[in-house]
Amino acid sequence: MNEKTNGIETLRRQIEKQRRQLDLIQAIDYVRDTLPEPTAMLSAIANVVAEHLQAELCLLCLVDRDTGDLELRAVNDRRGSLSALEPLITRELAQRVLRDVLPGKVVVWEASKVLPSSVVDTLPSGLQVAAVPIVMGSDERLGTIILARSTFPFESDDVELLQVAESQIDSAVVQGYAYYDLQQRNKELEVIYRIDRIRDQNFPFDDMLHRVLRELQAVIEAEMAFVMLYNRGGRRLELRAATRDDLFRVAGHHGLIDRIANEALQRAELVCYNDLGEVLRSVMCIPLILQNEIIGVLGVVNRYGPRGFRSDDRRLLSAIGSQMDTAIFESLERRRLRQVLGRSVDPRVMEQLLKKSDVDFLRGERMLISVLYADLRGSTSLAERTPPEILVEFVNDYLGRMTDVILAHQGTLDKFVGDEVMALFGAPFPQPDHALRAVRVGLEMQAAHADLMALWRSRGIAPPPIGVGIATGELIVGEMGCPRRTDYTVIGRAANLGSRLCGVAGANQVLISQETYDLIREQVQARPVTGLRLKGVAGEVTAYYILRA
Repeated sequence: MNEKTNGIETLRRQIEKQRRQLDLIQAIDYVRDTLPEPTAMLSAIANVVAEHLQAELCLLCLVDRDTGDLELRAVNDRRGSLSALEPLITRELAQRVLRDVLPGKVVVWEASKVLPSSVVDTLPSGLQVAAVPIVMGSDERLGTIILARSTFPFESDDVELLQVAESQIDSAVVQGYAYYDLQQRNKELEVIYRIDRIRDQNFPFDDMLHRVLRELQAVIEAEMAFVMLYNRGGRRLELRAATRDDLFRVAGHHGLIDRIANEALQRAELVCYNDLGEVLRSVMCIPLILQNEIIGVLGVVNRYGPRGFRSDDRRLLSAIGSQMDTAIFESLERRRLRQVLGRSVDPRVMEQLLKKSDVDFLRGERMLISVLYADLRGSTSLAERTPPEILVEFVNDYLGRMTDVILAHQGTLDKFVGDEVMALFGAPFPQPDHALRAVRVGLEMQAAHADLMALWRSRGIAPPPIGVGIATGELIVGEMGCPRRTDYTVIGRAANLGSRLCGVAGANQVLISQETYDLIREQVQARPVTGLRLKGVAGEVTAYYILRA
């Protein structure tokens, strides 16, 4: 009868033990399913473990994936005795469990075995500590669970129950990591979307920079965000924008920030420093380089909180930097485009140019285009007999009218050389009818100049007529010059030929080259002019005097 009774009692205890284990598993599963956010999930799991094991204190510690440090992530103080048990909450104890205890093994210590005697005297009598490392797989140590109880000792059933808890918590921790990583990825995508919206709204350059920097500062939770742009002329980085209105606080540390920014540029990779000092605590910089061209450096200073910049912040800065290099490059290129061509093309043409995805044509390309030259015949004698202020007024009037004609036909004003006007047709935009445009512009320039001559004669000035020369050919077109000054211009045989034809064109004439004539012979009336010998042009040249187009 005793054996039967003992057997039933043993079975009852086994069933009760399994029930407790299943209840714990279900409770942890419920937490995992309903609280995916890591902080809330870990806190709830600590509560569940403390309740099921009737512990007075439960500590859940995890290894920081960035630093490798063991951090206390959740605390449960079921009986409000935290102040009394505070000596147990030490990094050293948690590290001892993580380092020394075998995977899957639960250790139970008397408080006197793990704490100094001076501390033990302040703790409740009979206090025991049970601990187990949280291990994923064979030996990937994720953290520790530490329990404390003084009301009654930890029994073998409690040890098994804590082992069951650990077997569930390891996957919960991994799930929390996955959730956190997904949230961070969504955060990256959201900030990239917001920065794209800022780019698409075509704000002025400096306004765009400040808006993006404010986004950067907010998402990384830093005291300051800044951008330095590379000065090609001086070959150095220059601070262009920052989110702090009062820079005095970091002004004394500008040299260190500049050094870290230059280090990022030289290494061509993100650079991050934490624990620098009291005022300047942390700096993170990423170089902005696109198509092997240095644009500048994007950076943040002093992350809020004690830990400095982390891997999540590095990923965010990298994601934002990948948008900023393009945004700044495009803005700088468009600013450069306005500087180079702003006064050389019609505003409508400029708007079309600004809508292009790139402005690589400024770098230089070969294009089949037509080049037009026009200048005054006998301007030297006019200068000798005309008061300077009147001459300047006349030349400005003349050049202004010629420019209006060029731009009206979507030509590109190349330059003025004294009273000579040079214009391009077919660049920077290809124009299939570039030759015909150039010829019609030449004729309209003659007509406009005739009106100008009549006006100035009424003021007692006898302005000279103009001659126009046009040539067509494959030329190298692009931005040429030095950092102090550049022009969008051309180099090639046709450019020289057009200038020479202008030089020999008679008053009120438009002379065109053979190549130009071949493209428009069906659309114009012209008279050949043969046997021309032009400086810098080999052999005799045949040109055509345009009568009508």
